[in-house]
Amino acid sequence: MQRPPIQTTSPLRRREDVDPRLRVLSREPLTAETPLVHHHAPLTPNDVFYVRNHFAVPKIGAADYRLAISGEVLRPLVLDYRVLRAMPCRSLTVTLECAGNGRSDVQPPTPGEPWGYGAVGTAEWTGVPLRDVLAMARLAPECREVVFEGADSGHVQGHSDRMPFARSLPREVALDPATLLAFEMNGEPLSHNHGFPIRLIVPGVYGVASVKWLRRIEAIAGHFDGYFQGERYVVVRPGQKELEPLGHMRVRAVMVTPLEGASLRRGPHEIEGYAWSGAGPIERVEVSSDGGATWDRAALRETPSPYAWVGWRYEWRAEERGEFALCSRAFDTSGATQPEAAEWNRFGYANNAIQTVTVSVR
Repeated sequence: MQRPPIQTTSPLRRREDVDPRLRVLSREPLTAETPLVHHHAPLTPNDVFYVRNHFAVPKIGAADYRLAISGEVLRPLVLDYRVLRAMPCRSLTVTLECAGNGRSDVQPPTPGEPWGYGAVGTAEWTGVPLRDVLAMARLAPECREVVFEGADSGHVQGHSDRMPFARSLPREVALDPATLLAFEMNGEPLSHNHGFPIRLIVPGVYGVASVKWLRRIEAIAGHFDGYFQGERYVVVRPGQKELEPLGHMRVRAVMVTPLEGASLRRGPHEIEGYAWSGAGPIERVEVSSDGGATWDRAALRETPSPYAWVGWRYEWRAEERGEFALCSRAFDTSGATQPEAAEWNRFGYANNAIQTVTVSVR
């Protein structure tokens, strides 16, 4: 694709105030979700895209930015922002979802931010394929995983030393052509809250893998078990000692209209929403107006990319007065669907239980 103009100045003066439309769960570090009312377009506007930060936002200028590639490589590299922006790039529309999305529905409650259904968003990300940078560094045959370290750091419970945010990917995922070193989001340079100057984008897996403020890439021969990979962002089930790593985003459908508690007139109404899965394309979405006793198939819209959610719609004729429990569930091509209730785990991750929206018809 045509190269975008190279920005050599930092957007430090760009307004980084939190958009008042976001539902803020914590200010420092910033955690904020997108109210469902703002999910009516295939692409989520940058200003209302959910934010999940673990530490304070590092303020890095473009002129000062450096990305180091080291470890099990034959040619260690240090690349600056201008070099990365000048490399051949591609744009992909990708849905990102926080692993804690929907945690507020998990019972009994678990530690972590009480996300509703808004810790998800879709954007067009532009950047350099990671595999092109790794090809420049020439991965050694011994490389098994690739570790990505952000410039953000801080203290976490149970550890005395300051630690950076870091995650790893298997070699084959790092070399996937869809894994990007992104510098633009919906046609604009990344904001600081979303990872300026460079962030990783890993389609299909939970957003924790898409490390922001990327400053170091290290190829390793072993297995990485850092705090955010081995102690957090793991699934621990009741009575289970083994830690299950988070994988692909689980299949999920979310209604964005009508909203919880809506009062509707009798007659036809459009039930609309989005569905996504990291394990494969969405095969169908079903909607229930009687709390899941019966189901009808919804119509799917075109998806902007294989890595993005798909919109869906269902015409519901509300002929009787009263309260109704509207539900939606998705199925992907792997055969996976959603459970009726959240599957409890210690940190409330990967909840993809069927959503219920209660409305009244007058």
